[in-house]
Amino acid sequence: MIKQTPLNRIMSVVHITFFSSLLCFGTICLSGTVLLLPALGASFLIGKDVLYKRLDINDSIIKIYFRYLANSIKLVKYLAVNIIAALNIAGMIVAARTDNFIYSAACLAIAAFLFAFMFYIAGYHAFVCNKINIIEVAAGMFTKPYLLITVFAAMVLCVLFFTGTLMAVLFVSGALLIFGLEIPVFIQMLRLKKILGRIDSNEKYAYPAD
Repeated sequence: MIKQTPLNRIMSVVHITFFSSLLCFGTICLSGTVLLLPALGASFLIGKDVLYKRLDINDSIIKIYFRYLANSIKLVKYLAVNIIAALNIAGMIVAARTDNFIYSAACLAIAAFLFAFMFYIAGYHAFVCNKINIIEVAAGMFTKPYLLITVFAAMVLCVLFFTGTLMAVLFVSGALLIFGLEIPVFIQMLRLKKILGRIDSNEKYAYPAD
């Protein structure tokens, strides 16, 4: 077994971040965003393994990612959420070019909310149940509203300042954004499980649900 040193830990983080980012955003781009939700689901499952310290760095991240992508492929059924978000982005751009800033801001807010909703779908899939209940996902978003605001604000910034440069950054280190936003989603999903009476008494991270 490889002895864990600070350098090994740093290299492990870099390894996981780089390959997870490349695979996730590569999948999204190559599929024309059709596999956006399954790619998010796979990344969330990798993040879950990191969170629960179940990820063996000696295993291939590529192999793990594609196993989790196959496990999350059912999320493609919610492609309509992605399409509606894309239409709102198009509406935002058109409205901004015609100086209709109120309509542009409304489209931005709707698109950001829908992207946030996709994160919660992935979170429900990873932390609650792989059989999605959209009503429970929506309820989970509001279990801790201040955390929803955090995820929503991040999506607003991503949509508003999205450029080719940002896309290049996401390809290299976008998993950091996904893993970072996974934490508030994880806390809210734990809270949802507690409200629904499904949280285990031996849950390692039960305390954030309070």
